[in-house]
Amino acid sequence: MKLKERSYSSAARLLPSSYREHMARMLIFAGEKRPAEHWLGSGVILGLLILSITILAPSALHTTSITGLSVVDTYLQEPRPVTSEAVAWSAGVVMFIIVQFMIYLVVYFKVEDRTKRAEKALPDALYLVASNIRAGMTPFQAMKLSARKEFGPLSEEIDYATARAFGTESFSDALLSMKDRIRSTVLDRAMQLFISSMKAGGHLAQLLEEMAKDISETRTLKNELVTNTKMYTLLIMFTIIVCAPLLQAISIHFVEAITDMQDKASVGGAEFGMSFLAGEVLMTPKFLVFVSIAMLVVISILASMLTGVIVEGKEKYGLRYAPLVMSGALAVFFVSRYLIAGFFGTAG
Repeated sequence: MKLKERSYSSAARLLPSSYREHMARMLIFAGEKRPAEHWLGSGVILGLLILSITILAPSALHTTSITGLSVVDTYLQEPRPVTSEAVAWSAGVVMFIIVQFMIYLVVYFKVEDRTKRAEKALPDALYLVASNIRAGMTPFQAMKLSARKEFGPLSEEIDYATARAFGTESFSDALLSMKDRIRSTVLDRAMQLFISSMKAGGHLAQLLEEMAKDISETRTLKNELVTNTKMYTLLIMFTIIVCAPLLQAISIHFVEAITDMQDKASVGGAEFGMSFLAGEVLMTPKFLVFVSIAMLVVISILASMLTGVIVEGKEKYGLRYAPLVMSGALAVFFVSRYLIAGFFGTAG
């Protein structure tokens, strides 16, 4: 087990120190118990493995001799161009970066999920603290007894803060340190107001109740805003998943039909009113298929990020929809090509 941990730690050092520090903070926000070296090291090892496979796969396929020639004869008779090696290395590096980005997204979504659960439970926790204070408890006792299991991450952080307050750290500093373990602006402001009111000696219970009411109303308004913009989100997704692939499939079929008509037209076709077929079509159907796939991938990612802005106000949040949108758009594209080719009686 120690060898495994050392391997992860050594592999993690290949990444920049600033990125390692950032991921360590993100993992704390996510409530992850495993160290950052485990996540980063496993990601680097997986990325290097995929990088090696991507680089060595073309060589392995190239050395496979269909005519029974040996490996040496294959290389002597058909030397592999240098450009294929450059493409393999480039693809390997891109795959390595994609693996690291996917690991970052997993951690990012864990952070966002933990933040949402804590903010959702915050109004009920504040109401409970206010009730305990009205019952005659001190702020410390009221906060400690409000850590219910149904509050999820918020309960864990309240227990952690009150446990630290038993030691040398003050109760105020322990509550303020919750922002270092849950990335929530709402929670941070609530704790700051709680501490300010506690030090000022004001009506703490009334303040907590008003604060909980404001947070609940804000969440309600946000949900109404998402509901009102849901139609725009559906329109964007319909355009990306259905309309764009369908139009691209029709365009490619049109180019295929023109190319086929040019091949069948005679050299003197202009004499029979077919001069419009005399020009050369520079864009081949295969090239257009490649461009269409690339465009669908890019616009799917951009549409998902736009959806994230509409729903949560964060671009990266929308990347969780990207695989589904991308798969749907590509599926509609290939199905449309097949149906259009079958309807017009040509090969897609």
